[in-house]
Amino acid sequence: MKVTVQEKEGLFKSLTVNVEGDIVEKALNEVYQYLKENAQIEGFRKGTVPLWIIKSRYKESIREEVGKKVADATLEKAINETKLKPAASIYLESVELQENPPKVSYTVTFEVIPEFELKDLENVEVEIPKLEFSEKMVEEALEKIREEHALWEPANRPTKKGDLVVIEYEIEETSSGEKTQGETSGVVGERMFREEIDSSLEGRSEGEELSFTDLTLYDTEGKEAGKANVRVTIKAIKEKVLPELNDDLAKQAGLGDTLQEAMEKLRKNIQENLEKMREQAIENALAHKLVEMHDIEVPRTLLAKEIESLVTQRLNYLAQYGIDPKHVNVKALSEEVRPQAIFNIKLRLILDKYAQSKNINVSDEDLQKKYEELAAMNNTSAENIKVYFESQNLVPVVMGDIAREKAIKELMQKAIVKEVQKEETKDEGHT
Repeated sequence: MKVTVQEKEGLFKSLTVNVEGDIVEKALNEVYQYLKENAQIEGFRKGTVPLWIIKSRYKESIREEVGKKVADATLEKAINETKLKPAASIYLESVELQENPPKVSYTVTFEVIPEFELKDLENVEVEIPKLEFSEKMVEEALEKIREEHALWEPANRPTKKGDLVVIEYEIEETSSGEKTQGETSGVVGERMFREEIDSSLEGRSEGEELSFTDLTLYDTEGKEAGKANVRVTIKAIKEKVLPELNDDLAKQAGLGDTLQEAMEKLRKNIQENLEKMREQAIENALAHKLVEMHDIEVPRTLLAKEIESLVTQRLNYLAQYGIDPKHVNVKALSEEVRPQAIFNIKLRLILDKYAQSKNINVSDEDLQKKYEELAAMNNTSAENIKVYFESQNLVPVVMGDIAREKAIKELMQKAIVKEVQKEETKDEGHT
């Protein structure tokens, strides 16, 4: 086997692999055997087509299938020989096949993990807001409970930001004329509808109709998927009504029989969780500091996958409100989550490199603990989680997550943490 590496644009590499002998012959025989048994050609019974006809009729398919089989059997070894580290998907670009003697030459393209120098991460300084118990924390917790138990009541007025609107819609795709009808709802001004619709809903009355012509449709990757005419009818307008702070709310929230009892429980919970809140603040601040310290080129293929994942998460969240993805401007949403996607990838690359440099290993006990955590979150057994990850070949992914968790915890222990009053704290953002 001979392997040749060619530099491409950015982080892309092209690998040409030449393979001869038994591997190619075996792949050829398997493909020929399958076609002899399954090819259906007029004038011949199934299983009786001469091989020379199969070779002539299916020449391109034979080349592609043999190429795939040979690549599956040899690519891992070829990549290991080059010591390259693919960042994401590997694309089979071309295949050349020679039968006598059996020889295959195939070319794959992929992006590699970027090279960067790990900065000195001993004693990294971070700032976090000084966390001390205050009655304001209890007040904020009570307000959160009020929000969680808010009711949507009919509003006899035009819409305004923050209102929940129920709409009936009809989408007509301009190319096919296909129509889709349905009913959905969303909060005005919270990007639950695509921008053109959301901005037009404010100040509207119940029963009012809105029409939009030639709206661009996007798929989940943010690519254009056609045009559509959309008609929207406002069926209902509702405003959020927060419940009063009283004994009834305390009972609904499961915090006791009286408001006073609920406040005491919240007070105790906040005091007990202050250290966890502090640790989370340190982790967030440290994560942003790490990314800020390193200049890393982000692989485009990794970025596309991360954006798609974040967009899918957001669409699933909106679906809980009954929002049809066709109403969401996925292209705009993709741009909105792009900075977060870039941040996520850079942080993972930094933590991966640190874990490798410090020989941070993942033990069987670490894996079992993670399975148990995931089982508790998904209301199932650790064994079910384990079986699922093993069947989907996702164990290396889980091990990578665990190694990064261990890496950030180790760095947190080494960090120099400065606690400052909240108004003095730099805006560290969110991980």
